[in-house]
Amino acid sequence: MITVYKKGSVPKTRELVTLNDIYFNQSTVSLLDERAAAIISAIDSSEMLSRFFIRSRFDGMTLNIDKLSTGCKTALNILYNPEKIFDIRECGDNALDVIYALPQGNVYCAYPMISFDMVRVAVADRKGIREIDSYEELKAWWQDGN
Repeated sequence: MITVYKKGSVPKTRELVTLNDIYFNQSTVSLLDERAAAIISAIDSSEMLSRFFIRSRFDGMTLNIDKLSTGCKTALNILYNPEKIFDIRECGDNALDVIYALPQGNVYCAYPMISFDMVRVAVADRKGIREIDSYEELKAWWQDGN
């Protein structure tokens, strides 16, 4: 289950990554394994050929993996770096669906970005950490000033 942070709730002891493309290209790409293939397929409809190459869904061309969408890179960052917190503001709905289904990880956004398919998340704020299991409750939490 992922943990969601909102504005004012990120602990000073945790690293918040806001530049997901750069972080992926410099750090996460070297960690990729077979788990990445399913995420790349689900979000970008591309095929992972190796750690550094994908087959484009548009014309079948082989492309460098740095051509993945920011949403896909963000999901991979979250999966492979569970100790860091990643900003999800550049993610589309398809990436949010995958991110909210990850078994672990940490996400941040200053405003509500919620998958309609969300099942359960942990939320962190000034009151501590607790679980939420409904879209409406998570939206209300995000809009609450605490």
